Amino acid sequence: MKHLWVQSLCLSLLAGVLGGALVTAQPADITTPPAAVVEKLKLSPFYKKHVDVEGFSIVSSEKVPDAALYEAAWLVNRMVGHRPDILKALAENKARFAIMAHDEFTTTMPEHSDMKPAPYWDKRARGLGATPLRPAVSCGAENLLCYPGDPYQRENICVHEFGHAIHQMGLNTVDPTFDTRLAATYESAMNAGLWKDTYAASNKNEYWAEGVQDWFDTNRENDNQHNHINTRDQLKTYDSGLAALLKEVFGDKPWRYQRIADRLPEDRAHLRGWDVATAPKFEWPKALVEWQEKNRQPLMSSREYAAVRLVPMKAAQAPASLNGSEKTMLHFFNTRRSAVKLWWVDTKGTRKPYGSVAPSGDSMQQTYAGHCWLVTDETGNPVGHCVALQKSGKVIIE
Repeated sequence: MKHLWVQSLCLSLLAGVLGGALVTAQPADITTPPAAVVEKLKLSPFYKKHVDVEGFSIVSSEKVPDAALYEAAWLVNRMVGHRPDILKALAENKARFAIMAHDEFTTTMPEHSDMKPAPYWDKRARGLGATPLRPAVSCGAENLLCYPGDPYQRENICVHEFGHAIHQMGLNTVDPTFDTRLAATYESAMNAGLWKDTYAASNKNEYWAEGVQDWFDTNRENDNQHNHINTRDQLKTYDSGLAALLKEVFGDKPWRYQRIADRLPEDRAHLRGWDVATAPKFEWPKALVEWQEKNRQPLMSSREYAAVRLVPMKAAQAPASLNGSEKTMLHFFNTRRSAVKLWWVDTKGTRKPYGSVAPSGDSMQQTYAGHCWLVTDETGNPVGHCVALQKSGKVIIE
């Protein structure tokens, strides 16, 4: 693949000559997943389509239109085409980009098929970021290609979820200092009162991914999860620390995301004549909507979950996590009248922040059997700790 790396380098140099505008080649042709890729990534036979971006794989079932794979490849190139080191790390860490058809859902994807309860995840998310635990970053074709009915039409979920993959599967490999610096920047922003009551305040991972969306001008604003910041220029003024990290990773090139209908013809050429008028309308299946309406509270007593006891604590120190290899989940339900904070306790006994849970809210955390989780109040006083079981568990916070 050396010639592809040289091509990328030459294009990056040309971009500098042209005043920072990123120039990318037409994406490679779509094929069936090559045998070597299937073996390396342990790809399920579910995936029938594949396109390569400098060794990084984009995959889908046969139900996804080719244009969605070309669009994903184009976006990957626009975001990190000038960073072959990140693309190489993503490939070496076996990350892949999996696209859902408009009538496929989170648990349809093989890498996420064990997430339970399935209806919860199928209704909650039209995209997830890649992590070492689950190396597939996902997104719906309806968001990539701007289908009618796209529930996220005011933002690009691909940019957000790929931002997670860049962080956890790319930057953490090419720059071992990055995660520590991101954590410090996040804590500084929280201490300064930035991002109050927004999704970006959840934890350092969402802080980063929301920032990636802002950097490329494709975030929502002024709703129940966002404040008024949704562009690069606004971010530079509002949170200069996060903006500096984003500039370090992505550069400060002119490119910003635009919906397909708003682009210049040359920025639609990779779609190879695809017409949005031929697209189906995205609609949530009636069964999922009804399940969501009926089952949030019954979830707390669902038999799909094992009851995991929250052990009361008087000291701030929780036991260290055991080295576990079996994937599982914990679903926290906060029945208190005030928010609580979640912390994962690593194998050395150091606690790592994993966001907060609002009063009467809930939070699902992917983890491993034997891992310890700490719950504190908003000021850091311990409420209790629990240890994940092999079966997915529910934790009631009282």
